[in-house]
Amino acid sequence: MKKIILTMGLIASIFLSGCGYKEGVATATQKSYLYFTGNINNTMISIDNGDKFSVHAGKNNQYLVKPGKHLVEVYRDNTLIIKRNIFISDGIAKEFEVQ
Repeated sequence: MKKIILTMGLIASIFLSGCGYKEGVATATQKSYLYFTGNINNTMISIDNGDKFSVHAGKNNQYLVKPGKHLVEVYRDNTLIIKRNIFISDGIAKEFEVQ
């Protein structure tokens, strides 16, 4: 009888130990932003040697980038006017003033 109770207790403890609470940490997607101010007429932007694109001025016109190091180039009439290496942290909006 003792062996049966001991065996049942052992089986119950093994079964219950496998039903543990698992805890994890969920993090939000990392995002950073660039925005441009100043004279952006006839300008095109390139980030990390990518395709050139036009932008709208102001803090309300932010462009999503991944946090980290980036090469930002600003062209006016196909002439490079700004070439800057930047580091941007998670959750930061970085301003570029174009003159």
